[in-house]
Amino acid sequence: MQECKTLFSAFTKNEKCIEKQKQWHLQFGQEPASISGFKYDAGNLVMGASSSGAPNSFDIEKSARELDRKIQAKMFTQPPLNTWGIFHGDRDAQAANQFKSTLQQCLDQVGYESQEPAVHSVKGGARSDGWIKALKAQLNDGVQMVVLIIPGQKGKSQLYDDLKRFLLTEYAIPSQVVLANTITKGKNLRSIVSKILI
Repeated sequence: MQECKTLFSAFTKNEKCIEKQKQWHLQFGQEPASISGFKYDAGNLVMGASSSGAPNSFDIEKSARELDRKIQAKMFTQPPLNTWGIFHGDRDAQAANQFKSTLQQCLDQVGYESQEPAVHSVKGGARSDGWIKALKAQLNDGVQMVVLIIPGQKGKSQLYDDLKRFLLTEYAIPSQVVLANTITKGKNLRSIVSKILI
């Protein structure tokens, strides 16, 4: 509010601003309008059953600082993950193994029933046509989820856009695309993988 007041005050002192306001028939009040509003509580997040058998729930707002830790528990429902796969570029086998082992730790922690994922290496890992060819060869109606570990930089990967578009339009399979660098850096990896599982 103070920033806005300072800005509107500057409008009344700057000659160019005064001229434009006259030209455009604009006028700014110095005080913001006061309106009534409502604040709704975020409510409780209900997770899976605790050791006593009762659902584990917690207040979202009160737990804001611990939310990341608290959601790394058994989920309300955990459909068995039986048929799924990990695809990685031919240079990112290490990142795929690191992802797979971290995911297994998360699965074990929350008692998530799952089978081993099929792991596929994609030749020419920087080009979308190689990925699409590999996905077409491996995907079918029984696949529940795929994780794609791709090369590139955040916000600068055309490959990400191409693969997401393909998976959204050609195959109705939940997918998560992860940059190989995000995994190999190892920073907050457990948290990232846990969120992918959720």
